[in-house]
Amino acid sequence: MRAFLAIVKLTLRNALRSHIFQLLLIALVLCVALIPTTVSVNAGKDLIRVVLLYSLNGVGTLLALSTLWVGCYVMSSDIDDYRLHMVVSKPVSRVTIWFGKFTGVLLLHFALLVLAGAAIYAVVIWRVNHTRFDSDPGEDARIRQQIRDEVLVGRRVFMPERRDYEKLAQKALKKRVEESTRSLSRSEQKRIYKNELDKLIGEDAEVKPGKSRKWIYKGLPAGSKERLYLRYRPYVDKAKSEDQRETRVQLFVEIPREVAGAGRGDNPGSEERFMVPIFHKQTVMSGEFHEVALPGNVGIVSPKGEAAVGVINLDPDHIAESNAFRVSQGLPPEGAATHFYQIADGPMLLIRITSFLGNYARAILVLTMLLVMMTALSCAFGGCLTMPTAVFVSMSYLVFGFMASFMTDKGYYVSTKMDQVGQGVSHWILNVVVPLDNFDVTEIVADGKLVEWSLIGEIALWCLIIRTLPWALGGIYLYWRREIGLEIKK
Repeated sequence: MRAFLAIVKLTLRNALRSHIFQLLLIALVLCVALIPTTVSVNAGKDLIRVVLLYSLNGVGTLLALSTLWVGCYVMSSDIDDYRLHMVVSKPVSRVTIWFGKFTGVLLLHFALLVLAGAAIYAVVIWRVNHTRFDSDPGEDARIRQQIRDEVLVGRRVFMPERRDYEKLAQKALKKRVEESTRSLSRSEQKRIYKNELDKLIGEDAEVKPGKSRKWIYKGLPAGSKERLYLRYRPYVDKAKSEDQRETRVQLFVEIPREVAGAGRGDNPGSEERFMVPIFHKQTVMSGEFHEVALPGNVGIVSPKGEAAVGVINLDPDHIAESNAFRVSQGLPPEGAATHFYQIADGPMLLIRITSFLGNYARAILVLTMLLVMMTALSCAFGGCLTMPTAVFVSMSYLVFGFMASFMTDKGYYVSTKMDQVGQGVSHWILNVVVPLDNFDVTEIVADGKLVEWSLIGEIALWCLIIRTLPWALGGIYLYWRREIGLEIKK
């Protein structure tokens, strides 16, 4: 243990002397000090979101790069400068040396992460409490409370129940093939499948003028006293950000009530639902997220943990009122439009699970796991390669991970055979390489959503144990077997 602690101490000393580390340290201080205090956004909650997003992303990126460089430096420089020759002549295992250096690099950057994270947290809280968001004191207090309710919190997200679109599209395709009088080619079957899939998704996404759409949510905490929030984003005419305008909606919930059935001929224990409007008709800007607190005095969640929330497209009412003004101005009237709700947007129900500090600490834990991965990789490469080669291989690892993540993204458009080959290769690469995006939870924290323990466990299992540990073990083995006598220079 004394040898291990001595190596950790020497590693810390060696890392602090690195000029690249000192440069990155200055950049880290500037990132923590300048970004939270210089970002300026008009909307109050968007200001805090941007501060959190930029600050945590900047700190995570800088510390990851610093860990990569310092890990390669401390491992390879000891061999290049002949310091390791003196250490291995003593009764100290090379495995102990490797783990001592790994621990030293990790402890140094973990301390920097904790300090930077604490500074960002303090600046965010200070800005929330001291920034003037509006000249009107009442509106300023409302915005400040909105930030605490929607951003400075850890809320679990519940998405509505959806049909199995892929299964239904496959069923429709099978029916078309059976009914066809000729043999359908593979390309025709793919086209039919895609059309059926788009049709099914479109049916659940659109709400015709004057019509309603209801979403069912399951798994909600039935006994929780925390208030539920509904976040939704309607689009007008098409689910794209262009040409969006104001429209009108009416939100409602369906309240469950157990019916005894006595004297009514109903089945005992059956459940009735009553539609209850939420507030009044709302005029909202389409293409933007809107969030409302559901009435706390209404039993929205059933004993089974289910809830039903819906929306009515009142674009005709909005158009009727606006057209009267447009006609009076000599402008042509507008027509009522269909509303679209993207599946990725929910609409989602959110409920508070933990405080902002607890959720923020989970994000710091995920960034710590990122540092563990970067330290393990840099020490593995630095222990068996020269300094320039180790840095090059480490950077190549990050580039391969980024490109593979980009190529396998669902939004990537596949148009040629080469794209298909590239996607296949990318899927194979992701079996051994971890993209940095897997550790990015800053957007979750900045959006007030909960960093789930299940997500943290998944990152620890798949990113650290399954994919990073084999690289580290391989690096330890090569470091143990390395002939350092060959490194002596004349």
